[in-house]
Amino acid sequence: MQRLWPFYGRIVMNAHLLHFKDQLTDDFQFKFIRHKGLKFQQSLHMHDYIQIAYVVRGVGNHHFLDKTLTVGKGDLFIIPPLKAHSINTIDGKELEFVLLDFMPAFLGDHLRPFSRSVFHHVTQFEKSGTSSEWLQPWLHISQDKQLLVEQLLQDIQEEIEEREEGYEFSVQINVVKLLILIDREFRKTERQRHQAACQKPQYQQFQDVVRHIHENYGQDIPLEQGAYIANMTPAYFSHLFKKATGQTFVEYLHEVRIERAKELIRLGVHTMTQICFQVGFRHLSHFIRTFKKRTGLTPTEYKKSVMNN
Repeated sequence: MQRLWPFYGRIVMNAHLLHFKDQLTDDFQFKFIRHKGLKFQQSLHMHDYIQIAYVVRGVGNHHFLDKTLTVGKGDLFIIPPLKAHSINTIDGKELEFVLLDFMPAFLGDHLRPFSRSVFHHVTQFEKSGTSSEWLQPWLHISQDKQLLVEQLLQDIQEEIEEREEGYEFSVQINVVKLLILIDREFRKTERQRHQAACQKPQYQQFQDVVRHIHENYGQDIPLEQGAYIANMTPAYFSHLFKKATGQTFVEYLHEVRIERAKELIRLGVHTMTQICFQVGFRHLSHFIRTFKKRTGLTPTEYKKSVMNN
C-alpha cells in the first residue's frame, strides 16, 4: 500500500500521483525539464519525489498550497512529495521554466552539514510533524542572484545532454550549490522580515515591497506577492500599504510603470507598443488609459509635448 505522509495534512484525492520510477528513461536518478512556449497546461497532480521549479522568463500561474499565484522571472518553488500543485500558462503569454526532479537520496550526504537548511526541512518531513516556516509556497530570487541560478541550471542541462565522464557527479554538485543558494536567499528574506517587524516602524516594512516593484515592474506583480514579501495577509497589507504611501498597491505599481514609460518615450527609440509591454502592461488600451489618467495626456500626446519642448 502507498504510504501517505501525515506531515502534509489531507491528501487531495482528485490529484494524479506521479511516481519517480515512471519518469526515468535510464539509471540516472535525476530528471531535468525545460519548457518554453505559449501553451502549457497541467492538471492538479502530486509526486512521490522532490521537484524544484524556477521561472526563467515570462509569466504564468502556479497553484500550490491551495493558492494560485501569478509567477514571473526569478520565482522559485520547492515542491515536496505528496503536495498537490500545477503550473499553467496564461493565454497569449510566453512562459519559460525549469523543473528538477529527484529523490532526496540523490544528494547523498552532501547536505548533511546543512542540517538547518530549508531543504533539510523539506526532505525530513516524516520527522517534522507539522509544516513550518521553512515550507513556503514561493521564494523570489533576488535580481543579483538570478544570473547565478540560471547559469547553474544551464550547466546541469549541458551535463545531462552531453553525458561526458563524471557527469552524474557534476549534476549532483550543481544541485547542491543551487540548494545552498536557495537556502541563503530564504534566510536573507527571513532576516529582513524579522528586522522589519522587530526594529522598524511598521510602514518601513514596505521598503522591500517597493524595491521589488522597482526591480520587477515589467513582470506581473500581484498584490498577494507584495503581501508575502511584507509578511502580512493580503487584506491587512492592502490597508497598511495605502495608509503608508497614500496609494493602493495597484496605483503605486502603475505610477512606477508610467514614470518608466515616460523615460522611454523621451528616449524616442521604442514604439508605444514596445514601451507598453516593456513596462509591464499586457494590453495597449490599458496602458493608454492608465497613462492618461495619471498624466492627463495620452502617450502620443505626451510624446508630442516632449518634442515641442
